[in-house]
Amino acid sequence: MSTENQQDNPLNRLRHDHPDTFINEWKRIYQTDQQHAFQMINDPDLEFPVLFMLRNELETRSGQLAPRTQIALQHIRNVLHGADFGINHSASFAVQHDEVVSAMYWILKTGWKNIVSTDYTQVIDQTAIHLLHTYHENWLKGMVDLVIYRCKNKSQRHYLISALWETANPVCLVYLANYLLSNERVESSYARKMLAFIPEVRHALDNQAALLAFETWYEENAHYLVYTGETNDAVPGARPFKIHYSAKYLGKIVSPSNGEPVQAFSKQEKKNYDEFIKLPHRTQIHLSAYSSRLRKLQSKIWRNWVMQPVKEQLQSENVPLHGGDYL
Repeated sequence: MSTENQQDNPLNRLRHDHPDTFINEWKRIYQTDQQHAFQMINDPDLEFPVLFMLRNELETRSGQLAPRTQIALQHIRNVLHGADFGINHSASFAVQHDEVVSAMYWILKTGWKNIVSTDYTQVIDQTAIHLLHTYHENWLKGMVDLVIYRCKNKSQRHYLISALWETANPVCLVYLANYLLSNERVESSYARKMLAFIPEVRHALDNQAALLAFETWYEENAHYLVYTGETNDAVPGARPFKIHYSAKYLGKIVSPSNGEPVQAFSKQEKKNYDEFIKLPHRTQIHLSAYSSRLRKLQSKIWRNWVMQPVKEQLQSENVPLHGGDYL
């Protein structure tokens, strides 16, 4: 938390510097000047941990509280006890949606880098999960940062990791890979562990080599990655994403959530697809890798080659029937 932010609102600094007497000091301010007290609570520069600590001192339906403050207070109660969002003014669905999302962003922006209590952690977790899965906001990088922060502080992160993988968005792997070059060993080591399902990363000699290996792997396979549903909690050595080799072979982008092709197939492509998926797994790996390289280096030649029957492709290029282990 920066000193500059703490100075924006006196309650931020008071909460940070004097947590044990903070609530009593707030009561004193409230009794002395209620209007000033509510101005500080509704201040855009207030940080969420302040509101969390004062949650039992504030009436959520008070007309003196701004919509963001009311929504955040009700969200805390919703997570911990069950409640609604406390929106008690007339507004369209779109406006209410924006107000709720804005309040959740504020909770995370000013509150994620704190560990106040078990209840607080639960509120932050559920806010992050709702933002990703209920409101489908692009908070992937924030989720990765939060997971790494929790790891560094030896705090709960199970639900966050599950929610991160369940987005089925391979971009989260890029945000994890960025931590491979962190100056803090606990961060780089944890990122390496999270990406260890990728053989090239797992076998790299150091973190710099691991990052370069990841970048090469991701550039080659990003459009063909599919979420598996596996987590380390359920399966030792789990692979949250796997390569869709038939899509890579044909150069067809697939949906990362279910592996269904996004692009249409021609009749010959469909025929080759049906033949390809009957091949042994290792043959699929090698043929898809060859197809991918050929497409990048000689696209015109590849267009003719990929339309040949699969048996001819195997014979003409002498693709091996066996090989090493890959994803």
